Amino acid sequence: MKNIILILFICTQSLLAQSKRFTYEYRFVPDSTNKQNVLKEPMFLDIGNKISIFSSQRKYISDSTIIADSKQGKFGMPPSDLIILYRIEKIDGKVFYKTNDYGLDRIKVDDDRKIEWKVLPDKQKIGEFNTQKAVTNFGGRRWTAWFTTEIPLQDGPYKFQGLPGLIIKIEDSTNSHSFELAEISNLKEIGYPERGKETKETSFNLADFKKYYLQYRNDPGANVKKLYTEGRLPDFTDTSGNFHTGAETVRNVEKLAIERLKKDNNIIELELLKK
Repeated sequence: MKNIILILFICTQSLLAQSKRFTYEYRFVPDSTNKQNVLKEPMFLDIGNKISIFSSQRKYISDSTIIADSKQGKFGMPPSDLIILYRIEKIDGKVFYKTNDYGLDRIKVDDDRKIEWKVLPDKQKIGEFNTQKAVTNFGGRRWTAWFTTEIPLQDGPYKFQGLPGLIIKIEDSTNSHSFELAEISNLKEIGYPERGKETKETSFNLADFKKYYLQYRNDPGANVKKLYTEGRLPDFTDTSGNFHTGAETVRNVEKLAIERLKKDNNIIELELLKK
């Protein structure tokens, strides 16, 4: 028994001393009128010393590729079917939502809400982990989480944190959004390949962001048109050698945004849609 305790202690100390990547499978229903269309997206939760970054695997790879191409003088664009455009940074318990979506160069939202959990006695084995149940209301949804004290990190996917162990699985009561841990790996360092660092970052509190978000959904092309009139969307040649005008970029961005928003009525935080 003493040997088992010693091994667990050593494993725990090793875990806490290293940066780790926890890969989750995110399953979600973007369109509430088509619940048969369940999408899947691998998500990274990278945890280091007093910081964690939660992001889409596809966007992480896309941003890395675009940055690498730009260093060679090539202008790349994200895939048109890229869905998860945000990342969540937790720094000393503070939560920040970051994106370069919604027509502005970079957005940073300070989310100061505290998640109130109710820990229940229910226990369940998920994969190799012994987990315990907890529930909360957050973002307009009722959530059920399963966490494990075998990984003593008070973190989890998306904005979820504050339980006495890593969240292994969490889903909302409508089965529209769920995250489940799929893989754990080591990282040399924590960081995100952020594009456009030289551009302005607009900071919002949660209330102001909600107003801006609703305005964007009503007119998703407004800000990209403004960028064009300011001369900040020049003509360019893409990596395939095709020439594009700034006006063409405006039309394409606006069209894609409108199409995406029509099918994106079942967002993870429904409260953002309430006026």
